[in-house]
Amino acid sequence: MDNINGFSEDALCREISKDGATLKVIATKISEAEWELAILNEKGVSSNWLESFSTAQQAIDAGIEAIEKEGVKEFVDVEGFEYLNE
Repeated sequence: MDNINGFSEDALCREISKDGATLKVIATKISEAEWELAILNEKGVSSNWLESFSTAQQAIDAGIEAIEKEGVKEFVDVEGFEYLNE
């Protein structure tokens, strides 16, 4: 069943708009006590964490912290990646 964000009940999403770009920070439940983190840019390219988190909020917080620390450009400008829609 989908929730209001269009994600399943086992996934939570938060949009972050900064420096003219919008990123989606997505926490997805992979087991009873594990959540994975991904940051999705506007072109559909996802940055995925190798580590898991014990709660969705920890995953979301880690994603927001990474955006604040690394900057939006780190997730938007993927050098050497050929986008399908270009």
